[in-house]
Amino acid sequence: MTTGFSGRIQLATRDDLDAVGRLLPDLAGPLFQQRFPGQTVADFCCWKYFTNPVGDAAVGIAMEGQRVISLVAGMPKRVQIGSEVVLAFELGDFITAPEYRKRGLFSKLINMVCEESLRRGATFAYVRPNDSSFPILTTGLSFSEVQRIDERRYVTPSSVIHRKLRVAPTVLRALGLDWLALRRVLPSAMNSVTVKQVARFGQEMDELWKRSCRQYSFALVRDSSYLNWRYADCPTPFQLWVAYRGGDAAGYVTVFIQQSEPVGYIVDLFTDAEDAPAAAALLRSAMEAMFAKGVQRIYAWTPQIGALPASARALKRACPLVATPHLHVAMRFLDPQINASRFSEAPWQLTLGDFDGL
Repeated sequence: MTTGFSGRIQLATRDDLDAVGRLLPDLAGPLFQQRFPGQTVADFCCWKYFTNPVGDAAVGIAMEGQRVISLVAGMPKRVQIGSEVVLAFELGDFITAPEYRKRGLFSKLINMVCEESLRRGATFAYVRPNDSSFPILTTGLSFSEVQRIDERRYVTPSSVIHRKLRVAPTVLRALGLDWLALRRVLPSAMNSVTVKQVARFGQEMDELWKRSCRQYSFALVRDSSYLNWRYADCPTPFQLWVAYRGGDAAGYVTVFIQQSEPVGYIVDLFTDAEDAPAAAALLRSAMEAMFAKGVQRIYAWTPQIGALPASARALKRACPLVATPHLHVAMRFLDPQINASRFSEAPWQLTLGDFDGL
């Protein structure tokens, strides 16, 4: 480990958002700008860090003069574990300017954010680390792997054939090849479930959450307040659908469509753990809408360990291709009363939207 850092480490405030915004694009890549069209990075960070209904984020920064040169953010989330709701912090936005790496800044910021999370009442911190940060977290920072995630995808046949045989995809789509293939992977939807596209989530989502929450051994609290902050009020242009049965909400799905490429993401799909008809109806509506807009690849995440809820089973069928290696979920337990033994083999509800990637 090299030395030479003469700056300071602190928790960020709203006054630091412009400086944070100058560092973040180096981490997020070309898709990042599509998450806040017409707004600035600072606007996006303000929404993300300081408008969460659960509370403000704990954002650790290392400063050299007026420049932010390293960042670790912890976003508060309420998590249902069996019959109990606890406070946790999701860690993300791991980035250090190249010339300041290997100076221990990442570890110092992780420890500071975890200590602040504990001070605020958190029972654990969790993260979906990349291949670079995972070994650091698990060997020196008291994190342990508690779950794995499969990154799944669906690829239209026309795009595959075009890539291999150079046949024009418009010709193949005109022949109905993509629609026929989509019908084969999508589960059948029942008439008892209706799906409507919405701009915001209503209070019926609170009733859905109350009915469903104890079916999961791990799930972020998905009430209307959290869902509207995460998806409706977010600068990212998500598309939202809600499933209804007999006037009651039966589930929802959120989608993001990339503007620069024909790529779509199933960001969040939620129903009762065994409500396969609602999961099927929502997934069919979302994928058909993406397909109609020219999407050729669709990505989703499903938990790998333990029993799968109906939503994950539907995604597994609809997006059959799995990327390797698998993705990790790691936790650092801050409260001695909470440990890995609290998480049973009952279904985990984990989606793209539960993490910071979209």
